[in-house]
Amino acid sequence: MLAVRERTGPAARAKLWKMPTGLTDPGEDIAAAAVRELKEETGLDCVFDKIICFRQAHGGLFGRSDMFFVCLCKLAPEYEQRLKEGGDFDLLPQEEEILMADWIDFEFYAHQGVWKESPLYKEMNRAMLRAAKKGIYYSNSGDDDNNESHGFVAKDLEVGFRPGRNTIYVSSKL
Repeated sequence: MLAVRERTGPAARAKLWKMPTGLTDPGEDIAAAAVRELKEETGLDCVFDKIICFRQAHGGLFGRSDMFFVCLCKLAPEYEQRLKEGGDFDLLPQEEEILMADWIDFEFYAHQGVWKESPLYKEMNRAMLRAAKKGIYYSNSGDDDNNESHGFVAKDLEVGFRPGRNTIYVSSKL
């Protein structure tokens, strides 16, 4: 999996590998934020596919609730083509925030002390591992009958009763 190590903060002090993460900008959809954050932290372009799982927490900063979405993204087509042709590409960590970015073994990632000691993160990692072990079937693979992947896909749709569009996230199995 693609993971990063931060320059500062609790994750940096623990030398923890984590997935690229960040906050949504005002008015930004989850799918757009996932693509933007991955690009900012690793230099890679990607395409949002689906939400694997999410968690909700309360009592955060300013007494606010917080939602964290684990998103499955796939490499942009130009990278996939380069890999098929035997080529490679560089990861470009964001200098201000990210110490390093790399492809790491998922089992190694999931068994870091902080993750393996937390029931919440064990469940989150289990969901991610299930997605990886079943083989990552992207939503647009065209083989809907044999697609065993689960998650929430984004659909940007007209509201209809007033001008504008909203993004709805629905099960990829429906």
